[in-house]
Amino acid sequence: MKWLNKLTKSTPKKTISKIKVPLVSSYLNEKRIVFFPAGPSKRQVLGNLIGTLDLKDPTAAIKAILAREEMGSTIIASGLALPHARMEGLSKIEAAIGICPTGVSDPHDGGNPIRVYVLFLGPADNMKEHLSFLSSVSALFQKEGFVDKLTKLASPQGVLHAIRQSEKSN
Repeated sequence: MKWLNKLTKSTPKKTISKIKVPLVSSYLNEKRIVFFPAGPSKRQVLGNLIGTLDLKDPTAAIKAILAREEMGSTIIASGLALPHARMEGLSKIEAAIGICPTGVSDPHDGGNPIRVYVLFLGPADNMKEHLSFLSSVSALFQKEGFVDKLTKLASPQGVLHAIRQSEKSN
């Protein structure tokens, strides 16, 4: 009968561990937050942002980003674009933010210029990390008015602080 007691004895349920979602701020630093004056082109923004990243081949990075952009718009909300691609030779996500308060025209913007770019490159062999980061960025910008808030800030330190504060409140 001991075996029956073991079978019928209630066992504590295992708690499902919460999936660890990366913080966007953990991939950024002040050098990776760039402010643009009025009038840059989309290509200039992307090139400057790629220039802030630790990459062996920035030319391959811009080609990968532009190829991904050709496949479809990465505009996810009014004034916000997420240009991204996966590349060989990366061991982790590389990310940068570009802010242009007056906006950058994009053929896919529907009349709303892009004011915040969150550019990132992920390892070609790690789709899970790439999608997790994409999800984190999306969650960060779910808050109403967050794009506006970032465009009103005047320093990379202020932007990084605002992102960290928003992540804490999620």
